[in-house]
Amino acid sequence: MARKSGCPFNIRDYSVKIENKVTDDEVQVKGLNTMSVDVDADTDDGKTGEAVWAEMFIKGRSVSGSLGGRPIVDRATGTRDPGQALMHKAAYNSGGCDNDQTLIVADAIGRAVKYDCVITKESISADEDGEEISWDWEGVGQPEEMPYVQLTAVAFKESSGSSTTTSVAVNVGATKEVTVAFTPENASNQRYSYSIGDESIAALNAIDGANISIRGVSAGSTKLTVKTMNNSKTAELTITVSSAS
Repeated sequence: MARKSGCPFNIRDYSVKIENKVTDDEVQVKGLNTMSVDVDADTDDGKTGEAVWAEMFIKGRSVSGSLGGRPIVDRATGTRDPGQALMHKAAYNSGGCDNDQTLIVADAIGRAVKYDCVITKESISADEDGEEISWDWEGVGQPEEMPYVQLTAVAFKESSGSSTTTSVAVNVGATKEVTVAFTPENASNQRYSYSIGDESIAALNAIDGANISIRGVSAGSTKLTVKTMNNSKTAELTITVSSAS
């Protein structure tokens, strides 16, 4: 996820994914504005019938949490955001193995924990300010901290190709899609800051995670630079804008 340097962390810097049981893909749940995870200790009294004194001991951990945000739905087709659709389906499952879900929650610097859980509740509300949707979940196993994978390099790729590139061309008024590519691909912290040399020549039309849409503004050449949060790796992309023929 891209972010401007110096901004404080908030929910937008966190990542919450739900595992798709059909494809085994991890699908991001978008539109979130609140999140909580509670981890409590399950304890037993260590005192026995013969013992005069003994301490309480922890026999396990109980985990629960909640997610909340705005519903994301394509108004033309009625299609839900894929992550929200999986959360909705999980909340309405009647039971059995299909009711068990896996959530992966990563903090602002990419430290991730996997939770096996059951989505116990979905709530939808609406007022004059808009709609809200929320989910409650209960853990069914112990939290699993995921290994932290260091990022070693960053580059640009054209969205239509698999090889890296250091330059792209776009016409005035048109857009060009590029992707920020990380090495290794499963690096834990894929957050980055960005800057563009001359926004009178080219501007960033949209940013969605690692995908960047560049819009040509006027004829000329400028550079787009990204810098990763993890290990401060940088990549530069030369953008050449031409007048439409």
